[in-house]
Amino acid sequence: MANEEIVKCCKEKEQVLLDKYFGNLAKEAAYERPETIGEYTKDLPLRIEAEYRAYLEERWKEHAPEALKETPLIFDEQKLRKLMTDDDRELIDAAHKDATEQTLWERITKTNHKDVTYYKGLLEEYTRDLLMVMREDFLEEITGHHIKNKAFEDD
Repeated sequence: MANEEIVKCCKEKEQVLLDKYFGNLAKEAAYERPETIGEYTKDLPLRIEAEYRAYLEERWKEHAPEALKETPLIFDEQKLRKLMTDDDRELIDAAHKDATEQTLWERITKTNHKDVTYYKGLLEEYTRDLLMVMREDFLEEITGHHIKNKAFEDD
């Protein structure tokens, strides 16, 4: 399988996971207007990360360079997460607090959905970025060289 096909498969899996766990947040925000976070806990990106990691490990078994076929795929999730900015995590923590702690006014006017929608959007964006970083790390292992990505070119 060519590198382009591997990239395509990885991106498709990322989208499947995002759709599975986040669905259509814009539609939900417009029509359902949830007042609670429901299953969107702060550990959701970790669960999605674990599922994506299992997927990448399977791809590794299929496409690892011959010299590395018998070695396990090494990911350091902690290191990958640290690549994400502290600002993102701080924003998620603050948004989570706002979404889970309803004021009396929010309960009366049923306006906590704004905080919930904002929190879910941040969580989805963080998860999307995390999966992309995992993909890039995986592709570097598969190809044996740095993959150029527009998201990293400005760094």
